[in-house]
Amino acid sequence: MDFFRTVANFVFGMECLGCGNSSERLDPWLCPACAAELVRESSSPAFPNEDAFCLFPMRPLTRRLVHALKYRNIPGLASYLVRRSSAVKGMVGQELLMLAQPLYFVPVPLHHARYRERGYNQAELLAAALATATGGKVCRWLKRKTFVVSQTKLSKDEREMNVAGAFVPNFPQKMIARGSVVVVDDVFTTGATTSACMAAFGADFALPLKVCTLLYDEPSTAAADFAADCQADWDGLRSRR
Repeated sequence: MDFFRTVANFVFGMECLGCGNSSERLDPWLCPACAAELVRESSSPAFPNEDAFCLFPMRPLTRRLVHALKYRNIPGLASYLVRRSSAVKGMVGQELLMLAQPLYFVPVPLHHARYRERGYNQAELLAAALATATGGKVCRWLKRKTFVVSQTKLSKDEREMNVAGAFVPNFPQKMIARGSVVVVDDVFTTGATTSACMAAFGADFALPLKVCTLLYDEPSTAAADFAADCQADWDGLRSRR
């Protein structure tokens, strides 16, 4: 066990992504105290509306982790967070099991410019982790046709206008006839992005449509999230110079 811990510390570093303190007991990203805090947060999933499930609330710890997933090139955090969420054992997992099976997880598509910059789509990684946890399947049934500005500083109405018409369907020639579709994203604030995705399926889409995101962010905290996103973008730009 000590050998594997030593290897993990060498590969991933010895700084906890939660508190920033050095630790030789990372798992491999959180110290024991932050890992225990994440477990406590996983017991508080959010349900913004009857069609949306959010695995964690937006808290200082979960905010730092989702920023690390998006801006510090740590894609493995997607499966790490899903495995430790209530999607595996808890209320969200129970809700997902109650849906018509099988489950088709559709990630919110990332614009190709952002994909080139980041190297991966965090929503797609989350969808893959959810599919593994539930026995579902990842389906890329949506395409993004416009590049929208960051949502975090916009009001609810501005968010809806910002993403209106941003997504179009990318269905297979032979569409499935049973099951449920779950649109996956990293953060739910007002639901503008996921609502635009659901609208792209069309009013006549035959299967149930739901939403599952990693975090639920109260709209009142959007300004702070915008500042954090800007800082993360700036730090990422400086690190590439």
